[in-house]
Amino acid sequence: MKTSNQYGVFTMSQKYSNEDLQELLRQATILQEENNISREQLIEIAAEVGISAETIEKAEQKWLRQRESAQKQAKARSHRRLGFQLHLIPYLATSVFMVLLNLTTTPRCFWSIYPILGWGLGVTLHGACIYRKEVKLSGRFEEAIALNTITFTKK
Repeated sequence: MKTSNQYGVFTMSQKYSNEDLQELLRQATILQEENNISREQLIEIAAEVGISAETIEKAEQKWLRQRESAQKQAKARSHRRLGFQLHLIPYLATSVFMVLLNLTTTPRCFWSIYPILGWGLGVTLHGACIYRKEVKLSGRFEEAIALNTITFTKK
């Protein structure tokens, strides 16, 4: 027989698979953000569906680590985009200046195309590295990139 508690959760003695547990924890997290339920309420709801407080604690810690990692990755991505913009703006300004200088001094020989193309190749490759489709790297390497802590050793 099913009974409803004060939160509208139906309880009955039932076993949950790992997938069910993950979904329940995900839903609990969403509820916590949307309705601002207290941690105690979350633990109470979880206990009513057969999830221990220790499991909720572990899930919460994992969720906090994932959220922190996502924030670091977003900050690193933003920093890389800013670096590209700081590369693109001087390129465009200098290119316009070189074309004007070229047309003013030697209009018959269009020499400014060579430095513009050379520098443009570098700007294009920089942009391609920044705005390419994200490739999922291993967690430790991606985190090291985000934290800028990669070190190389000589053999």
